[in-house]
Amino acid sequence: MDTKIKIGKFGQDLSAEFLQKRGYKIICENFYTRLGELDLIAEQDKQIIFIEVKTRLGHNFGFPEEALNMDKAKKMKEAALEYLTKNNINSDNYRFDLVAVEINKKEKKAQIRHYKNVI
Repeated sequence: MDTKIKIGKFGQDLSAEFLQKRGYKIICENFYTRLGELDLIAEQDKQIIFIEVKTRLGHNFGFPEEALNMDKAKKMKEAALEYLTKNNINSDNYRFDLVAVEINKKEKKAQIRHYKNVI
């Protein structure tokens, strides 16, 4: 497994744990479609939340939040619609969130920021 994938998986695992501690139920990880991927799908208070996780080791490539662009947002929407269709969910009670993870390897700490309704 290459380093980029390991870092992404680590950030996603941290994000899932972070969300679960805040009352979210993770119902799916890595939902793949031909149109895109959803990192996490969670539920809270009967609302489905499609979550993009962005993880960075530093700021050389910007903040994690800056990686969610219009193209990625479009792919998330398309993947979400496919998820809803595939699972026969006929509801518009859903939203799109972003979890930004910054890892400080030197201090062995991570900073996690959760943004709701990003799309």
